[in-house]
Amino acid sequence: MKISLIGGAGTRVPLVVVGLVRFHKELRTSELSLWDPNQERLALIARLCSAMAKRYQVPLRITAARSGEEAIANSDFVLASIRVGGSAGRITDEKVAFRHGTLGQETVGAGGWAMALRSIPPMLRYAQQIQRLAPSAWLVNFTNPVGIVQQALLAAGCSRVIGVCDTPRELFETVAGELGIQSRDAFFDYIGLNHLGWVRRVLVDGEDRLASAFTEPDRLARFYHVPLFQAEFLQELHLLPTEYLYFYYHPEEAAQRIRSQQTTRGQQVEQQEMELFQVLATEGAMPERLLDAYDTYLARRNATYFSLETGQAVREEAVEKARRELYDRAAGYERIAVDVMRAIRNHMPTTMPVDVANHGSIDGLDEMDAVEVPCLLDRNGPKPLAAGPVPKAVHTLLHETKHYERLTAQGALEGSAAKAVEGLAANPLIRNRELAEKLAADYRREHRPWLDYLT
Repeated sequence: MKISLIGGAGTRVPLVVVGLVRFHKELRTSELSLWDPNQERLALIARLCSAMAKRYQVPLRITAARSGEEAIANSDFVLASIRVGGSAGRITDEKVAFRHGTLGQETVGAGGWAMALRSIPPMLRYAQQIQRLAPSAWLVNFTNPVGIVQQALLAAGCSRVIGVCDTPRELFETVAGELGIQSRDAFFDYIGLNHLGWVRRVLVDGEDRLASAFTEPDRLARFYHVPLFQAEFLQELHLLPTEYLYFYYHPEEAAQRIRSQQTTRGQQVEQQEMELFQVLATEGAMPERLLDAYDTYLARRNATYFSLETGQAVREEAVEKARRELYDRAAGYERIAVDVMRAIRNHMPTTMPVDVANHGSIDGLDEMDAVEVPCLLDRNGPKPLAAGPVPKAVHTLLHETKHYERLTAQGALEGSAAKAVEGLAANPLIRNRELAEKLAADYRREHRPWLDYLT
């Protein structure tokens, strides 16, 4: 089986290799073809991936393609994780938002809007190449913001595409551990959009094991690896929001904490990546040294996740803990992508949350709206389970966010700056036409030539 990965110079690509070699007997992957326009970084990541495959003593062929077409041709699955503009683009997204007094974050708010507008055109081109060069392949997309990218691809008629995100399953695993159950034995009643979802129930043998937790404030606090929500708030909501809801429920607090650090998450990750690539580029470095540098990088990245937004100091013991757990996690987008491929390739019916067309799952949304809900996956692809009505407490926020996603996707597909600005003004973190126009003008100036298609 051939798998291709668009965005093959990304630093999480070696994690995909870990997933493929661990399930090599099931997937029987013969080749992982990587493509990225940054050929220098691509060569270094391909070298690291080969070292990772050798660590597990699995004969997985890693190739660095010279074009997207070469990588995609005859693939059984195409994974996509692109970042148009690289880390510099992410930092610009954050800084422009802060300059205008609003939250800077790469997937929600103004930063997510700018990232979506850069990501949609190339993702659509890749999807069209897949339809032409590998028509039976499934596109498994983790390009952020996953929900808006999925909305655009569905609107453009791309049907064999599945959006994946590790956010819901990370929460599922944490909750399962705290409840003392195995996640595989439970059904997580989850409803939402990408980076905007809530757990309603956790069913084990038909019994809701989550209900009693809402009477135990200390337990509620332990459902999150960093302090995001007050127990009293969760008790009133009577839902467990995923971590990105922090930016919607506490935008001023998040912005203030990030400003107080005098750096952004994008800058933090850029520094971590710079240190990693200095080692990867070292002439004659042995595979063991490359892998050790990668383990260190990944542990630091995981340990500092959400540290700026919550003002939490990162202790060295947290980094060591993250290092010990690097390859044992049941979540992570790479593990989810592998599980999606296992379910489809081997007809292993599996229920998991992914981003798909609604098809009646969530009441009140359009058939082709991108939603994030539990789906049954098998050789026929994903089939969303019935999620029913949106809880009253979050109904307005979900529908406002979906309206913003529709308009932004439409603006990108039509190349319409006016429609895109209308979308930004509808964003629940903006809700201001004048501010949206100023932000859009700044982003279009900063992100040339990527946003020049908007007229």
